[in-house]
Amino acid sequence: MTNLVTLWKNAKSELEAAGVDSPTIDARILLLDALKISRTDLLNDPYREVAKADEDKLNAFLARRKTREPVAHIIGKKAFWKLEFASDARALVPRPETEVIIDYVVKTNGEEEKRVLDIGTGTGAIILSLLAERHQWKGVATDISKDALELAQINANMHSLENRVEFLNTNWVDGVKGEFDIVVSNPPYIPSHVIPTLDTDVKDYDPHLALDGGHDGLEPYRIIFAALPNLLKQGGVFAFEFGIGQAKEILEIAQNSGYFTELAIIKDLSDIERVIIGKKQ
Repeated sequence: MTNLVTLWKNAKSELEAAGVDSPTIDARILLLDALKISRTDLLNDPYREVAKADEDKLNAFLARRKTREPVAHIIGKKAFWKLEFASDARALVPRPETEVIIDYVVKTNGEEEKRVLDIGTGTGAIILSLLAERHQWKGVATDISKDALELAQINANMHSLENRVEFLNTNWVDGVKGEFDIVVSNPPYIPSHVIPTLDTDVKDYDPHLALDGGHDGLEPYRIIFAALPNLLKQGGVFAFEFGIGQAKEILEIAQNSGYFTELAIIKDLSDIERVIIGKKQ
């Protein structure tokens, strides 16, 4: 029988040899999930022997990761902000850079009752994280994918937020009623021709519907900013994620609308321009 720490080291070496980007972290996450143990268990009892069935389960996980299937799909969940979300092939895996949106919105808005719109919600990670932070808020979340909305509903139920969010299966904001205090979105922003060149983890496992931003990656922003003046209340704020190198073009789209003030770009923790914010004047 193999002990925990040896199993972890062997798993890391296997992923390293296969060219996986973050072998140490991935090996640890897969080990903890396969054996249903905590990080504390690994640290406090590293030489504990592992049952053959658990070792076999880890090996099955490693085989999947070597094909570049995302860790979140293998274990069926992903930590984002302060919550854990069910994650699978129905929607994009929530990514840490998107947390910039949550950080900005929470820091600039208090507990008072507000209405939030999340355009292209995917797993629901953005809007559900916001509603979990602000107990008086309610929201509407849209997505063209019924599969993604099924996943978002699972996540809402998991965190007992289902009574505070309405999910709409629609194209962008078609059929969305009323005005909102806050509008957020992480829309598709990869140019269509770039998708085949993306890492295998993304191009083979993330839904292309959630990646494809049209010929230049900016088409969703043109649609959203055209609709935004009718969706955002006077003084309401928005926060939208965008791709690397798109800040200048996104700012121009927002400025050309003529409805928004206090436009700014926020960088993520990797010092990359990531989110545009602004207010309806």
